[in-house]
Amino acid sequence: MTALIARQRKRGAELEDAIHDAVFAELSDVGYAGFTVEAVAARAKTGKASIYRRWGTKQDLVVDAFLARFGGPDEIFDELRSDSSATTRGLLVRLATRICEVSDAAGEVMRAVACEATRDPDLASAVDQKVHGPKRAAFVELLRRGVERGEVRPDAACALYADILPAMLTYRMVLNNQPVTERDAVEIVDHVVLPLIAPAS
Repeated sequence: MTALIARQRKRGAELEDAIHDAVFAELSDVGYAGFTVEAVAARAKTGKASIYRRWGTKQDLVVDAFLARFGGPDEIFDELRSDSSATTRGLLVRLATRICEVSDAAGEVMRAVACEATRDPDLASAVDQKVHGPKRAAFVELLRRGVERGEVRPDAACALYADILPAMLTYRMVLNNQPVTERDAVEIVDHVVLPLIAPAS
């Protein structure tokens, strides 16, 4: 019987997928405040020790589950960088659309994490280190690419301007729980972001 149970246990990538699914299910059901590693382990049919061997804290577990499900900034920007002919506007529109797709699929989870991050400095730090920080750096790289193409003025290729688009989208979708269509994303890029970063005429 013991050997049969051992064979039935999930391992490797299968176990990690089950844990990530359990994280999203728990966050959707109880929010971050009620979220526990024990409950995730029970949903994933594994032991708490198996989770802590992979993730040192529940903050790391939640952030990594999100990145595994939807991809981190590097994956998103690598896809966009492959198109050398794309304009800065085109890349910004595609990025805005991608952010909307992710937020639509994980809205409840993102709202739970965002609200709790205002009260939990460890969670806020983990989110900034693994999500916002890399995304901000990638946006700055995109703006610097725009400078080289003559589409962005040099002083706009910095973190301050890089935060504008994701901040607006996050505010509307995550904090205000408002759906953002592709048309909305295009209008934000065309009427807010581009006028702020455009080269002097």
